[in-house]
Amino acid sequence: MDMREQVWSPLQNTAVWMGAWLYGHEPADDVLAALNELGGAQRLVSSPDDLAKARPFIDALSLIREATSTVNTADGPSLRLVLAGPGDPPALPAGSPATIAATNNGSGALVVRTHADNPADEHHLVLVPEKTARGTDWTIFKETAPLPSPAWLSPGDADALLSQATEESAALIEAMGYKTDKVPNPRLTVGTLADFYDTPGLPSSTPARSAKLFARADRVAAIIETVTDRVGDHSLDPQLFRLWRHVRAARVAGVDYALMDFARGA
Repeated sequence: MDMREQVWSPLQNTAVWMGAWLYGHEPADDVLAALNELGGAQRLVSSPDDLAKARPFIDALSLIREATSTVNTADGPSLRLVLAGPGDPPALPAGSPATIAATNNGSGALVVRTHADNPADEHHLVLVPEKTARGTDWTIFKETAPLPSPAWLSPGDADALLSQATEESAALIEAMGYKTDKVPNPRLTVGTLADFYDTPGLPSSTPARSAKLFARADRVAAIIETVTDRVGDHSLDPQLFRLWRHVRAARVAGVDYALMDFARGA
């Protein structure tokens, strides 16, 4: 199992950059540059209007812009981050092609809320990335089935839940009397990993509450990776793995808050 895949989400930063562009806070060129830094060359390989033609990722942005042009922002953000992990399926319709793709890619998906004059035509677009040797290939699915209700955690609630789970796990580890000398400078290792998670950073328009929540999630993720992958010690897996869901929830909550803030300032 790839530990970094469970605790780090480049899709988090992708969602924030795309949301900043969608609401007019960042130009498309800056978004594309950030995405290329995150995941290499970006390419749209399949979409509802053309299932087999590979195109530049700017075409995906155009599809999103068109699909959301009349969406009421008062109903919530037009773009959401969906993450998944062991025992934590993606918040998408069970068994749909989008759900299967988002489960198998280890990265999750982005969900775009669209608008249709006829309620019978209401649907979502689900963008699913796949890492390749050349970069990132994206597939856009049209999802007509109702989506599961999101958790809609506030940054404060998500931060509190992550902090509580971290403290409880730390207390359990301390009670076990755990010690190791396999990492000569654990603080430096954790700090280096946290810096890696933050690359290439976030748009300047990102609200401070979201940035703070992402930083806490990055710190916890770095601790988990340090112990399990860098130290190679899996004796603490039960205490650390329980944090995965809270790390993912914090990232989703931070993206939701950022997108709502972008919408208010549009």
